[in-house]
Amino acid sequence: MHGGSTHFPIALTLTSMLFDVLGYVWPAQIRRRELHAAGFYLIVLAALSSFGAVLSGLVISHWKIVGTGLTEKHHLFVWPAFTLMIALAVWRILTGNEASRRGFGIYLGAMVLTSALITIAGYWGGEMLIGS
Repeated sequence: MHGGSTHFPIALTLTSMLFDVLGYVWPAQIRRRELHAAGFYLIVLAALSSFGAVLSGLVISHWKIVGTGLTEKHHLFVWPAFTLMIALAVWRILTGNEASRRGFGIYLGAMVLTSALITIAGYWGGEMLIGS
C-alpha cells in the first residue's frame, strides 16, 4: 500500500508547483487565475493524500520516525517535505487569492524546496525498494 500511496502526493506536489510557477509568470490575468486555481487544488489534494502515505510508511517501518541506513536517508527528506506540504496547503487555504505578489513569490520558493525534498525522498524510497 505504501508504494502506491506515495505517488499521489509526489505527482500532485510537482504538478501544483508547475501550475503555480506558470501562473506567476503568465502575462494574461485570466490565465494566471486559472493556473493558480489548479495549483491550489493540487497542493490541497497532495497534502490530504500525504497522510495515507505517511501512515502506511510508519506502519511498514514499525513506527520508527527516522530509522537507519536507507530508511534514515528517506525519512530525513520525507519529514521536512511532509511538514512543508501541509504548511503550504494551509497557507493557500487561509490566504486564498489575497496573497501579494511578493508573498506568493516566497510561497513558490517554499514550493520549489518542498518539491526538491519530496523528489529526493522518493529517490531514497525507490532505493529501499529495488536496492542500490
